[in-house]
Amino acid sequence: MTARALSLVVALAAIDLGCGEHTMANPPPITNPTPSTHVSSLPPSNGRQEGKGWEKTVGAFNITTKIDKLVGSVTVPTVAEDLIGPMASLEITTEKGRIRAYIQDGKEYQYIEATPGNPGRIRGHLLWSGGYYQFRLEAADGEAENVIYHVWRSR
Repeated sequence: MTARALSLVVALAAIDLGCGEHTMANPPPITNPTPSTHVSSLPPSNGRQEGKGWEKTVGAFNITTKIDKLVGSVTVPTVAEDLIGPMASLEITTEKGRIRAYIQDGKEYQYIEATPGNPGRIRGHLLWSGGYYQFRLEAADGEAENVIYHVWRSR
């Protein structure tokens, strides 16, 4: 009985790790990241999201969300901490304004930027706080409109 239970755990872990074929629920990791900038601290999370246009989740960790208006900087939680870890792919776009997404880089941080027509893409470790993997999303010029982020498990 123990061998069967172990086999089931391994099979389920392989599905969540993104092993095998890439599908809509298991997209490939980002292999063409945009340039990132390293910083020693995060901007304060004192902004707000106005109007969540829509959200789509496929599988356990493949989230796409549209925010109508982003003001300042907000913390975006993804999934609860698990044994698989915080490695993820992240893509951001905006139709108006300049946005940044911050992730962990060792003991410091790095961010990518997006402007209209120029998405930002990165693969790395999400932040961890309060039991959730998350990232920081910022309207770098104070405000941005029609912001879309896509974050997914990436091994």
